[in-house]
Amino acid sequence: MANPKPSGPGEELSPEQQKFAETKQQQTAGGAEYRGDRGQYLKSDRQQKAEDKAAKKATKPPAPPLSRREFLNYAWGAALGVVLIEAGVATYLFALPRFKEGEFGGIFPLGTGASMPPVDAPPVRNLDGQFWLSNDTDGVRALYRVCTHLGCLYEWKDQTFRFECPCHGSKFVKDGQYIEGPAPRSLDQFKMQKLVNGQVVEETTTGGQALTVEASAEYVVDTGIVIKGQPV
Repeated sequence: MANPKPSGPGEELSPEQQKFAETKQQQTAGGAEYRGDRGQYLKSDRQQKAEDKAAKKATKPPAPPLSRREFLNYAWGAALGVVLIEAGVATYLFALPRFKEGEFGGIFPLGTGASMPPVDAPPVRNLDGQFWLSNDTDGVRALYRVCTHLGCLYEWKDQTFRFECPCHGSKFVKDGQYIEGPAPRSLDQFKMQKLVNGQVVEETTTGGQALTVEASAEYVVDTGIVIKGQPV
């Protein structure tokens, strides 16, 4: 329909002209663009996008309800994830060093050199630390109580003044060196440190090594570090 011509000043608008003018005013106020060449009112881009979005939202089908199988799958996956996390945390905590001083696997303070057993005395057994504290002319050692053959606990024999394994007969001298039997090496020992004024001045680095005894020095045994004995 062609646009009705507006009447001149003082002329009364016809019903058609009046309706046309009201529609134009409403559309222009709403942001529409008036195309005078065809007499059409077009919506702005913003209006068109908003209407398209609303139409899509209205026509979008509702999400289907969760099936029992899907629910069980989700529940099983969540439970499995919790179990794996707990197992990982437990493994991490288990791997952390938690040994206190005086516990096997930790540090054992022995006191000063003046408290060491005499050179000509039998070794002293430390049950908590699982070692024999042996002192001879070379120095002091912390010998691991486990036989190097099959892991039996060897004992000190005053009659023969040596270590003997009751299981298969391996024998070792006071400093842990191999004498005879099926053992493949001399006795293992724990790492020892000699401290002067709180500073480490000497420590065990190889199997069979002894630390010199100094009356005022402090000595500690680290039962978390085993040093293998010399092979036979």
